[in-house]
Amino acid sequence: MQLRKSNSISTTLPPLASDKPSNKVYTNPIEMLNDYYHVTDVHAKGFTGKGASVAIIVFDTFEPSDIQVFSERFHLPKATINVIPLFGGAVHKGPAIDGVKEVTLDINMVHAAAPDALINVYSAPEGLPFSVIFQKILDEGKDQIVTISWAKMQNPQEDARCFQIIEEMSKRGITVFAATGDYGRSLELANPLAPAHLPNVVAVGGTIVTADPQLNRITESDWPDSVRGWTMAYPLPKYQSAASASAKLAEESKKYRVIPDIVGPSVVKTSDTLTAEHGGLLFYVTSPTTGKGEWGPIVGTSVASPYIAGIFATIVGGLHKGLGDIHQQLYSMMKSAAFNQVANADQAGTTKSENSFTQTSGLGSLNAYEMAVAYGLIKNVKH
Repeated sequence: MQLRKSNSISTTLPPLASDKPSNKVYTNPIEMLNDYYHVTDVHAKGFTGKGASVAIIVFDTFEPSDIQVFSERFHLPKATINVIPLFGGAVHKGPAIDGVKEVTLDINMVHAAAPDALINVYSAPEGLPFSVIFQKILDEGKDQIVTISWAKMQNPQEDARCFQIIEEMSKRGITVFAATGDYGRSLELANPLAPAHLPNVVAVGGTIVTADPQLNRITESDWPDSVRGWTMAYPLPKYQSAASASAKLAEESKKYRVIPDIVGPSVVKTSDTLTAEHGGLLFYVTSPTTGKGEWGPIVGTSVASPYIAGIFATIVGGLHKGLGDIHQQLYSMMKSAAFNQVANADQAGTTKSENSFTQTSGLGSLNAYEMAVAYGLIKNVKH
């Protein structure tokens, strides 16, 4: 089954962002994102992912020095990375480097949100079933968080195997996140990609995050390319029963598992990219074919899933325990301060009272600080 990945555009390195909301001068877009999603506030409490271990499933190679270049550019500490090869590990094929970009951004985005978390890269040859990799992660018993940016078309037999293994992972405190994909304009709503469609996987869609210096604020809006919809392979889960009553859902979808559950940054536009055709966070990637490295923007739900996984790694590390399947907890917080209303969220991450579950953004994006409060990691005091 062909794997699907994020879109990407290569370019030379533009200037970093300048003036931002609240009269703050941002030194880099990672700091901007961490401030907007209140990840910085969690870090300020001493929770930076230390003690947490995040598994990243990949089907291509990466250059470790590229991660260090990114960390130095955006003022992050050195990442702690282990590569766990399955059946010899991933092998890069052909001149295209999209897969290499995918692996690189996955590692960097987890590291951006949880700079002190341990990152285990499960490197697999293309075509290896997800179920085999999930089983390996379960057997290793090292990780509390799993994130996947690759996706495949649904396969009933393979999906059933994945579901059962993830059920066992959940019992052992492991939480699985998966990007919904970047084919929202063309993919049939009733046929989303695997494994994000599984009821025990947290499906992460994408948003557009724009820093507007003229309006002195950061805004977040729906991204049309983010895959959303419902899967007729699974009936409506109990945890989505209240969400299914939302008037913002298609009537047909109210009988089935709906994705995304939550959303995160997929297209990031700073002052230097507002007039560009494409925004995107910048990543440094070395081509395994030419050996040449360059900076370029990358967009996609593949940016969002590892970032969200990193946010939860800060919570897991602080609690010193895994969370398992978090769907029930997430949906019990619907309309709470733990979620931003994507359509018109501002720098404060304000959630309006009329906020509800929507087809494009699910529960919304995260306020990491309020999520940490909800899980009991941080006392409910004004920050």
